[in-house]
Amino acid sequence: MKTIITTILLGFFISTGLFAQQTIKNVEHDYVITHVENNVYDVKFLDSEGNILQKGQYWKEGNTVKPHGTWLLYGFDSDKVITKAVYDKGEKLSIETIIDGKVVKANKELIATKNL
Repeated sequence: MKTIITTILLGFFISTGLFAQQTIKNVEHDYVITHVENNVYDVKFLDSEGNILQKGQYWKEGNTVKPHGTWLLYGFDSDKVITKAVYDKGEKLSIETIIDGKVVKANKELIATKNL
């Protein structure tokens, strides 16, 4: 009897790993960078089918680039904007996103206090 209970418990503990949450792999996406003028570059991140996932601009300073201007993040398999962020040479000025169907906004001051 003790062997049967031990076997059942062992089987239970082994099988719980099979029902664990799925691990999501971060997939690298293709991107296209276009020089606009001076230190400003447009960038578009694309999925495997060529759809735009995210787009924005970079500001180049020496060998580094910083987000600049308006950045848009699109919904999965959609052309609907779900997040909009505005930067000035790497400094985040504002962000607007949709959470549970509601638009949530944060300005520069709120971002600074909340470290968003």
